[in-house]
Amino acid sequence: MNILYCIPHLYNAGGMERVLTQKVNWLVAHTDHQVSIVTTERTPEGKPTCCFALDERVRVTELNMDFDADYTKPLWSKWVGHMRRMRAYERALRTYIMENKIDLCISLCGKEIAFLRQMPCRTIAEVHFAMNQRQQLLMANHKGAIWALMGRIRTRQLVRAVKPLERLVVLTRQDQEDWNRAGCTNVIVIPNSCSMDGKKVPMKPKQKEVLAVGRLHEQKGFDMLLQAWKDIQSDDVQGTKEWTLRIVGEGDKRAELEAQIQEMGLRNVQLPGCTDKVEDEYASASLFVMSSRYEGLPLALIEAMWCGLPCVAFDCPQGPAELLAENRGWLVPNGDIPALVAQIEYAITHPDEAAQRAQKAQTFVQTTYSEEQIMPQWLQLIQ
Repeated sequence: MNILYCIPHLYNAGGMERVLTQKVNWLVAHTDHQVSIVTTERTPEGKPTCCFALDERVRVTELNMDFDADYTKPLWSKWVGHMRRMRAYERALRTYIMENKIDLCISLCGKEIAFLRQMPCRTIAEVHFAMNQRQQLLMANHKGAIWALMGRIRTRQLVRAVKPLERLVVLTRQDQEDWNRAGCTNVIVIPNSCSMDGKKVPMKPKQKEVLAVGRLHEQKGFDMLLQAWKDIQSDDVQGTKEWTLRIVGEGDKRAELEAQIQEMGLRNVQLPGCTDKVEDEYASASLFVMSSRYEGLPLALIEAMWCGLPCVAFDCPQGPAELLAENRGWLVPNGDIPALVAQIEYAITHPDEAAQRAQKAQTFVQTTYSEEQIMPQWLQLIQ
């Protein structure tokens, strides 16, 4: 089968890019399927087209539609430019599918989702966020009833777009229930496999370090984590002042987070940027914390569990509740910073209990989110 994936870009070190790269590498290595990828955004100068290693048998075509270029323009100019690019993208994608005899087009819910059902091939969408992610993203950056209304409209647009597709693949059972309630009857659950599968996690001395991993973005809630860290340093519960908070990742909130660190006078906070050896980070840390406002199925949390780290996470939609159930870690009410402080301090000061929970978590994810478990589900769907 000739399979095409559509994604905005591959140059970022994000979860979707990592998952897609891992998936297509597995497909070309283990099957006879031909796989190609189309991107819409222009790769910034100096960055590689693909952040993660991609099998040379996978063809990548950059259409350079550059939707991002319209975001800073006034509303009317933004709308006109967006519609013009959408028409050009629809023509370009249709031409690509016909010229390359594509059998199946799989969208990661980029711009093409608006017209995917009209493409001359079989169609699937996979969603890496909760159903109302568009609304969550707007409300994370704006306040007020107008923005809330726009968020609800954007969610309804997405629901209408995916209803006619042959399948909509989501990451959790809770996601599936939400989409079913919205009237979608084509929904199936296939989680992401863990990117740690097949990697050797090094044996390193454990440091007094709390680790967080993710894009420096509003979604990840690192501003709330820094607020919690201020209280933890002030409390000094059994030596917590000796601990370091290390936030690994890069993004558009770096300047704001650095300013927050300065204003709060925080010590022992590190923002080292991205790494291509995240397993080293998990190996040396003693506790993982996820402070996200919303997720789909948090890859970093799964990776930390895979590597045997005890984990504390906000109970945000979606994913953490399913991952950390049955004492596989600690859940904190979403956005409750005092509760996050208390739980981090508890985990630090109860290492035996933390180790027990980490062991349960590691066993769970290594038997549930391995490629051996996940990829046959994709093969069954494709076939």
